[in-house]
Amino acid sequence: MVINLDYMSEHIKKVYSFYSWIYDAFFGKIFEHGRYSAFRMMNVKPGETILEVGVGTGLSLPLYPKDTRVVGIDISREMLDKAEMKKHYYHLSNVNLYTMDASSMSFEYGAFDKVIASHVITVVPDPLRTLKEIKRVCKRDGEIFILNYTGCNNKFISRCEEFISPFRDKVGLGKHIDLDELLREVHLSILSEQRVNLWGMCRLIKCKNTLIPA
Repeated sequence: MVINLDYMSEHIKKVYSFYSWIYDAFFGKIFEHGRYSAFRMMNVKPGETILEVGVGTGLSLPLYPKDTRVVGIDISREMLDKAEMKKHYYHLSNVNLYTMDASSMSFEYGAFDKVIASHVITVVPDPLRTLKEIKRVCKRDGEIFILNYTGCNNKFISRCEEFISPFRDKVGLGKHIDLDELLREVHLSILSEQRVNLWGMCRLIKCKNTLIPA
C-alpha cells in the first residue's frame, strides 16, 4: 500500500487548525504534568539553544530562561498564531517561531544543543524520517527528549488502544507505533525515562545524540 505523505500532512494541518481554538483549555491541563517533568529533565543551561518540534500553542515557552535561545516549529499556522500571542504576552524576545514540517527541517546540521518533541512522533506521517531529522539538527553529544503518549501498561487496555489506533490517527491523536524500535533504527539509546501524565500513559525519554549515521 502506498501512503500519500503530502495528503497526511494536509490532514494534520486541518485537524490542528481546529484544535488550536480549544487546545490550551482541554489538552493543556491534561498534559501539564508531562510538560513540567520534561522541562525539569531537560535541565536547560544559560546560553543553550533549544528546538521544540511541534511547539503547538507554545504552552511550554514561558518555562525557558530568558538567557537561552528557543526555536519552536509547527506545521499548523493556527497553532503557531497562539504561540506568537504567548511570545508577545510574556515578552519572550529569546523565542523564534517558524511554520515548518518536522520531517524536512531547514536548519543546519548540529544547530541545537537540545531538541524536544512533545506529542509529535505518533502524529507525524513518517515517524522514522522525523526522528532522523531531529537527530540531524541536534549537536554531537547533544540531548534529545521525546514526550509522547504510548498507552497504558495494562495489556488488555493496550490491545484495545492498538485496535482503535486508526480512528485515533484520523482525529489527530496519534497512531500506534513501536517507539523503541524506531529509536534503535536511528541509533538513539535511552539514557533515562519516566512515565508521566494521567495514569502514566505518556513516556518521557532522554537520549544522547552520538551522530552515528541513521
